[in-house]
Amino acid sequence: MKKDDWIGLGVCVLIGLVAAGITGWQLCQKRLAVWRPLAREAFHAALMEEIQKRNTGGVYMNFSGNYSLPADSAGHNEEPVRVQLESEYGRKDFWIPYAKHANRVEPSSVMQGICSYLLHVSPLDADSLNRSWNRRLEAMGFPGTAETRISVTDWWERDSYAYSADSLSVSGLDSLTTFYLGLRCEVGATGYLHTPWRMMLSWRDGIGLGAVVALCILLFLVHGCVYRLCRRLFVREKIVVVEKAVPVTVVCESRPPVCQLEEGVYFEAGSRLLKKGDSVVKLMPLSAKLLQGFLDAKEHRLPNDEILRLLWPDGTGTLDKLHQNIKRLRHCLSQISICTIEHENFAYRFIIPHSIEENPVE
Repeated sequence: MKKDDWIGLGVCVLIGLVAAGITGWQLCQKRLAVWRPLAREAFHAALMEEIQKRNTGGVYMNFSGNYSLPADSAGHNEEPVRVQLESEYGRKDFWIPYAKHANRVEPSSVMQGICSYLLHVSPLDADSLNRSWNRRLEAMGFPGTAETRISVTDWWERDSYAYSADSLSVSGLDSLTTFYLGLRCEVGATGYLHTPWRMMLSWRDGIGLGAVVALCILLFLVHGCVYRLCRRLFVREKIVVVEKAVPVTVVCESRPPVCQLEEGVYFEAGSRLLKKGDSVVKLMPLSAKLLQGFLDAKEHRLPNDEILRLLWPDGTGTLDKLHQNIKRLRHCLSQISICTIEHENFAYRFIIPHSIEENPVE
């Protein structure tokens, strides 16, 4: 074959591989969409089994004051839920994020109180919960593995975590769901799924995807034969003399937009740079993303929940991480700008001296 034929064959093979990859990915996504609800139900059942192990005797509950949690209908505005509790450490108001409130294992405040007591006396074990969950997944024929994480928030709202495997390896997995227990939703159980594509596809799928690549190669061979036959029968060759060919190069230069924060201070989102004259501050990726989120938000105000979803869409964000990134962005701004970030009720607002203007670099 000629050089052009080899190039054409390589292009067809590449097209076949891309088509097979896209088809395999879609197959995995469809099967994962079926397995995820089943795995979530199995995780809930395993969690309830672990709680039942601790309910070996009667628990006497004596409530006083405002302890009841509102019904689900009261949280449709997705605002934090206020719970007032009293312990040996005194009386305290807790604000439960709506996401935790909506994912409670027990909707009843009495049952949540019992869970608080049982899990305080005998905390959840991540390894035991993970074994129970994997046993159910194996019985279902789930083509993958699972890991769990247990988070506990103490009276002073400090978080601690326990993992069924190495924390770094678990954080890289796909977060399935999180259930919360206790009056303060202080105990969270998170399930992670590991579903590599080679476990989601069967040998029949492999044959089908290989056939897609073979079909592309076959189409190239057939096309070449038909093209040469038609050229031989119907096309007369002509000699065309080209006196001179002048190559034309079109250069198109585009540069990302620049946002003006204040007089003389600019933010380049594409390169994550804050500039003021000859002074330049390079932002970290999360800091640049957070600053852009403030600039895009209405009145430059972002609630805590929106910041967590913006910076950690996989659900791995915590309030400690949020505060650290706010502090880091404040430090970067203080080096070059008088813009500030002020804390409001469960939200932060970006304060600038003048309105933001977007000026494309010419």
